[in-house]
Amino acid sequence: MSVPSTGLRYFTNPISITSQFPFCGLPLRLDTYAGCAFRCSYCFARYRAEATFGTDHVRPANPETIRRVFRFALDLARFPDGVVAQCLRRRMPIHFGGMSDGFQPAEQKHRVTEAALRVLAQYQYPTVISTRGMLVAESPYIDLLKDIGAVVVQFSFSTAKDSIAKIVEPHATPPSLLLQTMETLAAKGITVTCRWQPYIPGVSEEPSEFVSRVVSAGARHLALEHLKLAVERQHPLWRQLTQSVGRDPYDEFTKRGMRRDGREYVLLPEAKLNTIIETARLVRLHGASFGSADNEFQYLSDSACCCSGVDQFPGFENWFKHQIGYAVRQSRGKKKITYGSIAREWIPGGSVDWYVNPTSRLSARLGRKATMRDHIKAKWDSLVAPGSPSSFYGVRCIPSSKDCERTYLWDIPAHSGEG
Repeated sequence: MSVPSTGLRYFTNPISITSQFPFCGLPLRLDTYAGCAFRCSYCFARYRAEATFGTDHVRPANPETIRRVFRFALDLARFPDGVVAQCLRRRMPIHFGGMSDGFQPAEQKHRVTEAALRVLAQYQYPTVISTRGMLVAESPYIDLLKDIGAVVVQFSFSTAKDSIAKIVEPHATPPSLLLQTMETLAAKGITVTCRWQPYIPGVSEEPSEFVSRVVSAGARHLALEHLKLAVERQHPLWRQLTQSVGRDPYDEFTKRGMRRDGREYVLLPEAKLNTIIETARLVRLHGASFGSADNEFQYLSDSACCCSGVDQFPGFENWFKHQIGYAVRQSRGKKKITYGSIAREWIPGGSVDWYVNPTSRLSARLGRKATMRDHIKAKWDSLVAPGSPSSFYGVRCIPSSKDCERTYLWDIPAHSGEG
């Protein structure tokens, strides 16, 4: 097996904690490349930092770095206070492909993903793979997936129609080939799911057509997320997105109703709800489970692990539960939403400052480095922060709350939109 030559400038942070850990059930992330050759016009990662480059600037991780992190955490028990090491020893499922695609064309040259899968297979480590690549169904990758054991391969689509994909993602794998890849893996007994990300209003096909095609190809779970727009409107990529959609998406969002959510513009919940409810109905009708990847509607998912649905499959029991999305979901049918519903769930200790944006660090306010618990509590008590309980649709804070943490109430029935 070939590996990157020592002359390459490596991507140095392949295993990390996503900044979405306050409301995500899969915050442990593995990426074998920085940058992505698929260059989808709507990809938020391309607007940010080093992931904005094209094919020639895709950088591989050093396979030895990945091996060392696992060996030190699981075999030698070194760095016991490190957040990543604690998560690995807990066997928290790892999300492989959170920021770039491990099965993009660069893999045929560098084989870093192959090396990473061999490490995961060695430890039979629970893994969720996100990809738009066909390599995942080829040898040796498909054999390594079987060796891992607890593995879910999640395919991402904005559309299942090649005619639309040619416009909005001309460099990515055509949907027809991805559907064939899904069928191949499903026929081999590998769990396959689908993420409709992004659903582009006015561009993507109707839910009835999309759901039928992906479930027929073997998807056992479907997560839906509406298009988000990066706030960097002056970035050259915005022009590419505007051309692919056929109109300025900002104007389209303005007409439908939008707000700013952190570093993205998102549609208002009322502009999404009908599509979410209808898609969920169709998914269940076709015998699969549904997940809402629009964060304010996470609680409409059929399974408890945010939008991913992996908690319904064996081997993924240790997904991360000490997070706000789970607390909101746990309160469905109850009057109050309290931090106490997750307070006793496992959470790693130690500083998480390395994994969050410098502007989001709490060290200046706390007088020390902040833990994951510190960040989650800070979001819990915020009425405006993305991922706060108040950001979930139909949830409001009790104005007179004098508890140690804020208490929230449902403004709408907690079961609204469920099947």
